[in-house]
Amino acid sequence: MKRAFTLIELLVVIAIIAILAAILFPVFAQAKLAAKKTAGLNQVKQIGTAMHIYLADYDDMFFAYRFNGTAGLGCTVANCSNIDYQKTVQSQGQAFADTVFGTRARDVNFHKQILEPYHKNNDLFKAPTKPSAWAGYDNFGTDTEPQFRSYGGQNSYGLNNYLFQPISGSVVSATAIEDVSNTVAMIDASYYNVLPKFPCQLKSSLWNPNTSSYPRYWKNLGNSYLFRWAGGAANEPSDAEAEKLIEQRYNGVLNMVRADSSAKALNWKKVVFEGPTTTKIDSMWDPFKQGCL
Repeated sequence: MKRAFTLIELLVVIAIIAILAAILFPVFAQAKLAAKKTAGLNQVKQIGTAMHIYLADYDDMFFAYRFNGTAGLGCTVANCSNIDYQKTVQSQGQAFADTVFGTRARDVNFHKQILEPYHKNNDLFKAPTKPSAWAGYDNFGTDTEPQFRSYGGQNSYGLNNYLFQPISGSVVSATAIEDVSNTVAMIDASYYNVLPKFPCQLKSSLWNPNTSSYPRYWKNLGNSYLFRWAGGAANEPSDAEAEKLIEQRYNGVLNMVRADSSAKALNWKKVVFEGPTTTKIDSMWDPFKQGCL
């Protein structure tokens, strides 16, 4: 006669399976995150390649981080310059386009759109671990003031504000960068331009980042978003919450494109806190390696 398993034996087997699952599931989760980090690093590398080709076509001159159209907030379908807005009007109609593009975004082209002839793939601008990642237009509409919906062209990568000048400034020549392999061009973020936590006015630039909201632009790194909007009002994360959200992107790591178009993963603290100072002249944020005034 066949002997059946006793209840104790079944419970022991179940307990062993549960223990093995508890051990293996975190391993699987870490392996999945590592795969996403690698995929994200590959994406920024491809964006860096697109940037490199752009430089070859424009005499080694970088672009401004955005180009405003001439019609501004009063643009109509015919003269709204944002190329993704125009594509969306053609493919899904004006009503839908006007919903997913706020009034502040319709007549502006950002770095994603400037580089579009060279990458031709919006998915490159969607970080694998970025919640509600979008490129082209914001189909979610969460966390964003309605008039700024789709502003920035994408919400997964930010340009180094020291290298990519404000629209009123002049573009920078790649040949003027002192150490291209130690200069961040683009990095994991939730807004289209970023700075370190303690910005300063560089000796090599007339632009002063200690104005407006620029001193808090570090809160756009990783999964943090300085201009977060909720319940009809601004909902800026605290410093502690911002640091936690930055760390979340790849479990403590941020992917970046360097000025030579190569890609590298860095510890988030190094990104946030290693800005230029009056004594530190080799910061990866400072394109000219001269430090601060």
